[in-house]
Amino acid sequence: MSNSPDGIYEKGIIDPGFPVKNSTQSFWLTEPATISKLQSPWPKNADIVIIGSGMTAASLAYTLFSKRPNLQIVIVEARDLCSGATGRNGGHIKAMSPGAWFDRKKQFGVQEALRIMEYEHGHLEEMASCIKENKIDCDLNVLEGLDVYYDDKVFQHACNAVEDMRKYAPSLADRYSVYTTSEDLKARNCPEECVGVIGMTAGSMWPYKMVTALLEKMVKENGLSIQANTVVTSVVDEDALSFATVKTDRGEINAKHVVHATNGWVGRLIPELRPYVSPVRANVQRKSPQPAKLRLKNSWWLRYGEKDYDYMMQRPDGAYIVGRANTGRKATADDGTMDLVPQAHLRGVTPQLYDFGTDKIETTHAWSGAVAFTLDGNPFVGRLPFPNRSHQWVCAAFQGIGMVRAFRSGQMLALLLLEQELPTLYPRSMLLTKSRVKEWQKVIPSKL
Repeated sequence: MSNSPDGIYEKGIIDPGFPVKNSTQSFWLTEPATISKLQSPWPKNADIVIIGSGMTAASLAYTLFSKRPNLQIVIVEARDLCSGATGRNGGHIKAMSPGAWFDRKKQFGVQEALRIMEYEHGHLEEMASCIKENKIDCDLNVLEGLDVYYDDKVFQHACNAVEDMRKYAPSLADRYSVYTTSEDLKARNCPEECVGVIGMTAGSMWPYKMVTALLEKMVKENGLSIQANTVVTSVVDEDALSFATVKTDRGEINAKHVVHATNGWVGRLIPELRPYVSPVRANVQRKSPQPAKLRLKNSWWLRYGEKDYDYMMQRPDGAYIVGRANTGRKATADDGTMDLVPQAHLRGVTPQLYDFGTDKIETTHAWSGAVAFTLDGNPFVGRLPFPNRSHQWVCAAFQGIGMVRAFRSGQMLALLLLEQELPTLYPRSMLLTKSRVKEWQKVIPSKL
């Protein structure tokens, strides 16, 4: 699938394959958790098997245990724990630019567009609450996240979106602050070349530490079974049976429910979804200015266009995490290599646009990660609507903004699994249904 609304990639339907063994070294993985390679006693049976061990899996398991503490849950991960997208992102919890409002309003209608916007904004509060409740040390820092615009037309589009939101939901519009004066921009360390800035509450954190701390807590308190470095090769499912069989390179597990929480790799084990999702390689770096003089209260999305931007946030030690969106990325789930153009861009253009307080800037880590873009811009959440898949569920494909989509999607799927009513605050357009697939088939035919 190559016509995602969020980027231009190679033509054709792509099989993401299995996670590679020789992945690039993410900064977030430099302090491995004590359970990073855990292989619990092998379970022959389970209530729920979750494939994947990132933010989605942690949120899903945590929510399930909070409601049913005695569930038998198994997490199966092809590599060390949390070594996929969550262990490779920018550590930035920030909703999309308000400019996304108009597209969502046109595509889904006003009320659903409002739910999607609030759902993204609500992630920071939900995650912060979880971190506080569980006393997790993951460098969470609540701050003002800035969309820094370099194009007058794009900036005006975003400002118009804020005012249009105000007609329907003043409380949502009030989440955004527009800055245009030189005093306001200077106070927020914004480049002189920008034409305007829109701020909102955001956060930065060490995502790997949050996820692995939650998983470790559930291992100790709930008997969560962890099977790291275990590749799921297939899931055998027959509608007439009461369970599905998860086949791995270490053995088999029979489960009442199987959840695919594999994000960019979701098309590997679910080929029916392959036409409608693109695995895309994202690129990130850690920069350490010498000396790191500035200690800042903001994070930034440097927006050259509506869907062309770099993001940047500062770590407590003064280093910066920077990432590149859109241009130069490849349609692949291979995080064992990096893309030349965005990596070169991050080394060169970001220091030119932003004053780090020194001309001596070292790139200490450079890595890549697999994200996923869907045909309609929404994640997949729900039971698979395909023949002989009735015991399988999916929670994946977060459009490259998993930090404001994965955690609450995991909560949402937990309610569906337990057959509990979904509160109205959850966007229904994210549910994976037969009707949604049929809409996709009008664009890219496939078998249902």
